[in-house]
Amino acid sequence: MLDIVVRALSLVAIVGIGVVIKRVGWVSRDDFGAFSKIVLGITLPCALFTSFNDYHLEYALLGLTVLAFGLNLAQQLIGYAMAARRGRREQAFAVLNSGSYNIGAFATPYLAGFMGPHAMVYSTLFDFGGAFSSAGLAYGWGMTLASEPGTHGRRQLARTLAGSPVFVTYVVLLAMRLLDLRLPDAVITFTSIVGAANPFLAMLMIGIGLEFRLHPSKYLAAGRMLAVRYAFATAAALACWHLLPLPADARLVVVMVLFAPIASMMPVFTARAGLDVELATLMNSASILVGIVAMPSLYLALHTP
Repeated sequence: MLDIVVRALSLVAIVGIGVVIKRVGWVSRDDFGAFSKIVLGITLPCALFTSFNDYHLEYALLGLTVLAFGLNLAQQLIGYAMAARRGRREQAFAVLNSGSYNIGAFATPYLAGFMGPHAMVYSTLFDFGGAFSSAGLAYGWGMTLASEPGTHGRRQLARTLAGSPVFVTYVVLLAMRLLDLRLPDAVITFTSIVGAANPFLAMLMIGIGLEFRLHPSKYLAAGRMLAVRYAFATAAALACWHLLPLPADARLVVVMVLFAPIASMMPVFTARAGLDVELATLMNSASILVGIVAMPSLYLALHTP
């Protein structure tokens, strides 16, 4: 338990480092874009290839992938509908920041520490569905809404998705797993070195983008969207725990990841769309604090020895 708490607090501390180095002038908020390109284009894809290279796809559990996609889509639709009166750009922000789960960099340490390696099978399959929804559907939909009407058609949408390194990485990974292909050991040695930097850089990037001296309306907006997120998570967790025809361990993993933080790539997508990065990073950081408390609490409450 202590190791898990220390690991989670370490992620928060890295966010704090990002805030501090910005305050002392080592970096500026304008550097957020450069960090985001490094994270999305280099360290995150390398981390994904390293993690999934030897992963064996459990076809019987692919329903978890579909479930994750559906849960993400439902949250995106709720965010889209709630922002309908505030215009397309507000809807774009809601689509990008309503769903998604930080499983690889945040939830996995909890699951591995509490439940062992077998829990990662369930979380990885869930991660596939969430990634296709957030790095694919939400990214394309959000960019379309953030653009001028009529300037982001189907062809441009396809180009947008093709230009998303995270989405392309997940497509390639899924194809490799379906075909039972793996990368050579020499390549994995390289990706493991580069990918090891991803949790640090992703959290540092959030700290660089985070601002505490914000207008009160932004705190209200963050609170409103996070309240909807966790109300949805609570309802979905109850339904999944009682209704999913899966082993208890699998249902517990799903319940726990529903309270994982917002994916660290969403503030990056928000920046690419020219939307409110400060609000996105505030929500992301707050969701980390919620995850630190909620995930261990759910494990202790629902786990049966």
